[in-house]
Amino acid sequence: MLSDKSPASHRYDPNAVGTNEFVHFCKLIGAEPYLAANVRSLPASAFQQWVEYCNSPAGSTTLADTRAAAGYSEPFHVQYWGVGNESWGCGGDFTPQEYAVEFRRYSTWLPSYGDELKLIASGPNTDDWNWTREFLAEMVRKGPGQLRHIYGMALHHYAWNLSRGKTQDWDAGKGDALKFEPVDWFELLREGERMEGLVTGHWQVLSEMDHEHHVKLIVDEWGPWYRPGSEATPGDALEQMPTLRDAVFSGMTLDIFNRHPEKVAMANCAQLVNCLNSLYLAHEDKFVITPVGRVFELYASHQGGNSLRTVFSAPNLRYDRDGKVASYWGLKGSASVRGKELTITAVNPSPTDSRLAEIALRGAVAKNASMTFLTHADIHAHNTFEQPHAVVAQTKSLNVSGENLVVEIPPASVTALKIQLNS
Repeated sequence: MLSDKSPASHRYDPNAVGTNEFVHFCKLIGAEPYLAANVRSLPASAFQQWVEYCNSPAGSTTLADTRAAAGYSEPFHVQYWGVGNESWGCGGDFTPQEYAVEFRRYSTWLPSYGDELKLIASGPNTDDWNWTREFLAEMVRKGPGQLRHIYGMALHHYAWNLSRGKTQDWDAGKGDALKFEPVDWFELLREGERMEGLVTGHWQVLSEMDHEHHVKLIVDEWGPWYRPGSEATPGDALEQMPTLRDAVFSGMTLDIFNRHPEKVAMANCAQLVNCLNSLYLAHEDKFVITPVGRVFELYASHQGGNSLRTVFSAPNLRYDRDGKVASYWGLKGSASVRGKELTITAVNPSPTDSRLAEIALRGAVAKNASMTFLTHADIHAHNTFEQPHAVVAQTKSLNVSGENLVVEIPPASVTALKIQLNS
């Protein structure tokens, strides 16, 4: 989404990055590619040809030869495929019943070429329970076995504050990325926290038709969305300047996903660079890791681990909300274990107060521990090309004593504790 103020090189997509380049990038960073078919304007045959191009063995098909001619003789083995995107809106404006028909048409007799294809249906927009319910109902009209074709349903939820008397205009109704008060800090977090209810709510709706919970949730678009004006490259309307607030928001959201591993099979930060809630900003020879990117670094320790049930108990925070007292939770997080390394992540949403926390381990003894935290004295702090290290993580060792550990969690912070266990 660009404007006339955008640099000329940004106004049109030269298609310099296509399937080959994207899959190559994924391999370089150790990620699995996830591609989505255009159900709105391309036929099902185009989807089948795309799968053929990506996955057919070398020398086995015409499109395999086309891929080889581009320098990629071996198949890409792409497993994750979206069948459309936001088909309730810009992806076709379908009803759930209409989209179910399209999903069946696009997925029927889709060649796999030996790879397990994990097809992801275009799921609900935020709390549209009817979309989830009616899509599944239409799918099972041809038998419960139809659900076996669906690996997951994509759930999208963006947060902006429309609850304090602001206009419903698409951009004017959103807050500013850099200019906000403490009340706006809390209200945006509150809107983002809806994610937990969306995950549990749509999971419940899925159970009405999918009793065995074969279909999982794929949360592949989420994050704050602000009005234009903070972009590092003027005119790039979807580019936003992430602040400490967005880091706290992202930590809170990642913890929600970690608390529901049986429900959420995949959770993606859809906008990696120069967009909404980006991990990175780049322009020509300039590059910077945003506070959001720093949070993802902290949470990488959870990867490959087993989620643990974790109970957080802390007094609620109180703040002024348009002359009335409002409350918000005081501390939340998640935990996982990989081997003998326990990772606990926690978010302190208070802009001003630290939180002294006692961690009680059950059935294990701590050997040593460290604490890495991301915070700043200014809740508006952000990293720029000129000041790329304004918001960076700090690490310190902790004293451990058997099954208990006491830590002070700074205000407005995202914290990762790494604890080596003796048993």
